[in-house]
Amino acid sequence: MKNKLLILSCCALLLVTTGCGKSIPKTKNGEEIVASIDGKDFTADELYAELKTENGYNKLINMIDNYIADKEVETTEDLKKNAQQYVDFYKQYAEMYQIDLGTFLEATASETGITGVTTEEELLEFFIKDLKIKEAIRKQIENTLTDKEIEKYYNENYSERLTVRHILIKPEESDKDGKKALEQANKLIDELKKTKKDKLEDKFIELAKEYSDDGTSTNGGLYENFMSGTVVKEFWEGSSKLKDGEYTTTPVKTTYGYHIILRKSKSDKPSLEESKDDIKEAIVNDKMTNDSVAQYTAMKELREKYKLSINDSDIKDSYDDFLKDLKEAANSNSSSNK
Repeated sequence: MKNKLLILSCCALLLVTTGCGKSIPKTKNGEEIVASIDGKDFTADELYAELKTENGYNKLINMIDNYIADKEVETTEDLKKNAQQYVDFYKQYAEMYQIDLGTFLEATASETGITGVTTEEELLEFFIKDLKIKEAIRKQIENTLTDKEIEKYYNENYSERLTVRHILIKPEESDKDGKKALEQANKLIDELKKTKKDKLEDKFIELAKEYSDDGTSTNGGLYENFMSGTVVKEFWEGSSKLKDGEYTTTPVKTTYGYHIILRKSKSDKPSLEESKDDIKEAIVNDKMTNDSVAQYTAMKELREKYKLSINDSDIKDSYDDFLKDLKEAANSNSSSNK
C-alpha cells in the first residue's frame, strides 16, 4: 500500500519555536526567520512547507498514534521488560560486530526502520512506544471482532479432540522419492502386527522413541487433544478414521513424511461459548501477524475514536488518499476471503 503521507519533524519544530534559547527574529509581515544568509531569510513557513511536501506526514501520524497509545495502554513493568529484551538483542549484535550501539543503529537503519536513535535509553523508549502502539491495535482488533467472525472461525477450525501416539519417518535427502522411508514405516507396522493387543501401546512407545523423527518421540509419540484445524488434513483423516486402540496399518503420507498413528481417545467438540476467548486470541494473533490492513484499520478507528482533525489541507489530502487506499485494500481482502 502506497505511503503518500507527509512528515512533520519534531526537531525542526523545536528549532523553529525555541531558536536554542534565543528570541527568533521575524520578517516585516510577522513570519519567524529560522535562518539567514547574505541576501536571504528562510522563514518557518517555508521550512514547514518544504518538510511536509518532501517527506510526507509520517512523523505527525506517529506523534498522534503515540499519544493515543499512551491513553490506551499503561506502561507497565512487564512492558518495560519486554522492550528491554529488544534493546538487549540489538546490543548483542552491536557487540558481535564490535561497534557501539549508536553506530550499529545508524548502519542498520534502512533495514530496521529505527532512525534518529543513538543511545540505549532512546532505543528503550522507541520499543516502549512501539509495543504500546501494537497493544493498542491488538485491543482495538479484539474489541471490534464480530460474532460472525468468531462463529466462522469456530466452524472452520474446531472439532472433536483426538489424542494419539504417532511415529514419523522422514525421507532423507538421498531418498527423494520416499521409498526407503515408506519401507521403514511398513517394517514398523509389521512389528506392531506381531505384538499382542495388551502390549501394543508399550511396543508403540518403544518404537516411537527409537525411530520417530518427530519432536514427540521422547514422549512415546504422544500428541494430545488436537482438533482438525491444527494438523494437516491427511493426519487428521488418518486419526479420525480409527477407533480407540487401533493403529494405521498403512502409513499415512503427509508433507512431513510417513506417519504411523495409534489412536488413544476422542473427546467431544467444545462448545462455541466455552471456546470464545481462545478463538478471539487466535484471530487477533493471526491478524497481528498476517493482516496489515486489519492493523491499519484498527489504528484508523482509534484516531476516529479520539476525534482526529487535520487542519493543514495538504496533509489532510494525503491522509484522505491513504484512507482511500486502505479502503480499497480492505475490500480486496474481503473479496479474496469469500
